[in-house]
Amino acid sequence: MTWTSLVYEGAGKATLLLLVGGAAVLLLRRGAASLRHFLWTATFAALLVLPLAMAVLPGWSPALVRVAPTTITVAPVTTRVAVRIPSEATPSRPLPPPSRLPGLFLMVWIAGFMAAASRFVVGALRTSRMVRRAVPAAYAQATLAEWNQSLGIQTKVLESAPAPMPLTWGIRRHVVVLPTGASQWPADRLETVLLHELMHVARRDLLAQTIAQAACSLYWFHPLAWVALRQLRKERERACDDAVLLHGVAAPDYATHLVDLVRSLDANRNAWLDVPAMAENSDLESRVKAMLNRKLNHRPLNARLALAIAAAVVAVLLPIAAVTLHAQTAVGTLTGIVTDPTGARIPNCRVVAKNLDVGTQETVMANPAGEYRFAAIPSGRYQVEFASSGFALGRKETTLVSGAAARVDAALEVGKLSENVVIRGPKPGSAAVPGPVVHASERIRVGGMVSTAKLVRQPKPVYPPELQQLGIEGTVMIDAIISKDGTVLNPTVKNTVDSRLASAALDAVRTWAYQPALLNGEPVEVLTTISLDFQLGQ
Repeated sequence: MTWTSLVYEGAGKATLLLLVGGAAVLLLRRGAASLRHFLWTATFAALLVLPLAMAVLPGWSPALVRVAPTTITVAPVTTRVAVRIPSEATPSRPLPPPSRLPGLFLMVWIAGFMAAASRFVVGALRTSRMVRRAVPAAYAQATLAEWNQSLGIQTKVLESAPAPMPLTWGIRRHVVVLPTGASQWPADRLETVLLHELMHVARRDLLAQTIAQAACSLYWFHPLAWVALRQLRKERERACDDAVLLHGVAAPDYATHLVDLVRSLDANRNAWLDVPAMAENSDLESRVKAMLNRKLNHRPLNARLALAIAAAVVAVLLPIAAVTLHAQTAVGTLTGIVTDPTGARIPNCRVVAKNLDVGTQETVMANPAGEYRFAAIPSGRYQVEFASSGFALGRKETTLVSGAAARVDAALEVGKLSENVVIRGPKPGSAAVPGPVVHASERIRVGGMVSTAKLVRQPKPVYPPELQQLGIEGTVMIDAIISKDGTVLNPTVKNTVDSRLASAALDAVRTWAYQPALLNGEPVEVLTTISLDFQLGQ
């Protein structure tokens, strides 16, 4: 599957994942915010894994969308001669050039990916620079130490003038950054703010946000991805609010601190600092209502429920990644030219395109100029086979993209020759009556401009007498090359057999002579396989 297929199908399958995730969140709207946040995070993680799963998992087409095998045939013409098209001859209709659409599409996708990713990267770089220039907030160290010990985490607290509001930074090394003036806050407000930011650390919200941002960069063109990112941020802050309440902070006091912080700090909010921050103005009203509503579920997410959600997301991801959505409508064009080793066109070659994704195949016959064309066949991965009398079967693989044209040319080699010879000897103890040499030749049918090699001189192989007395039989398989002058070159024994039988067979084969094979009237070298059966008895 090519990258274009991944993008085409990935967009549709990403829509299914986002819709399923959104529907699950809607069903759990009365549940804890931590549960909904984890569900959105798992959905974004599935979006990142989706392209890899599509590339690795075998394609599966439901019965409703499976394409029936199609056979396309062209009536053969009477001429079966491979001809080289002279320059002064009337040219055949040129094959269509490859479509530029996939290349343009790739450029657009890369541009969008870079634009989306740069938004997050610039924010991360600016935040990282701000953290490096921050100074320790000495007034908050005692409170931080208590919460670090209570929560079992290690976090530093810093103060920075550019910080617009309290925020958290770092996936491995965690830092809480307070704005200038936090030293003037009341003790209970400082404690509440630190607790909220430490909840981001304990819940690994920075890692969840990174996963979501990476998925949005990959699917920058999908509006549902950006809607889901906004929802994830809302549920993240509500989940931290719930955690603060569970640690004993009164809801009215917490709501007061939150509203006061938003009023005093939101004017300094920097849109390029894309990190979890406590005093967000966009969802303030709903957060206050949620923390004051005692009927809502404010419990944190436990490990068993998180594992169940992860398993459910995987169970949804795998079939969505494996199913083939393009089987009915996604089609493309496959064209090419078939030639022999000299570059001459091979007419009437049979071309079979086997779809490796869904198991179907299409067939055409090349025209007298050696050109073939599959019009409007389903896109996907194909193995293309080329078969013509006198030539070895050729195979090539390609990927056909929906709406595009692929070109696969083939240069076929001359077919391989096969010889079978039986050498008989008398059984031990019987009269040594020389047995006849039986010669059976099995050659590939030829046509067009190929003329097969013919055996014209075959000295009789000698069955070693000592092997006859010992009753040793065997078959010697020899691969060799028939040269342009008809001599046998490089005979090599290819199987395990008695070395004396092999030596006798090689001595005989080296003296054989052939009428060489011809390609377009010119002698060519061809491979041959010779089978010599040494048998005892009549």
